[in-house]
Amino acid sequence: MISWTKKAAIVAVGGLLLAGCASTDDVKRAQATADQALSAAQSAGQRADAAMSAANAASSKADQAMSAANAASSKADEANSKVDALSQKVDQMFAKGLRK
Repeated sequence: MISWTKKAAIVAVGGLLLAGCASTDDVKRAQATADQALSAAQSAGQRADAAMSAANAASSKADQAMSAANAASSKADEANSKVDALSQKVDQMFAKGLRK
């Protein structure tokens, strides 16, 4: 598959040649422009790949943080249940002590 930059260069060069007034220098300038565009596109692609990699790493860390938060929440719920049960026992013992 031909990239859009190469297509653009081919169209530009073809247009100059069809116009009949394209010199060798014109073709060289068009090729240089196409080469610069290709280089810029490749550089942008590399930066996009790096950004995607960083985003994936951040997503993974966020998933780990969510997992840790869920585990902490579960432990806190368990601790609250134990505190409630202990509080009921203390209340029962206190009520028993008042009845004596």
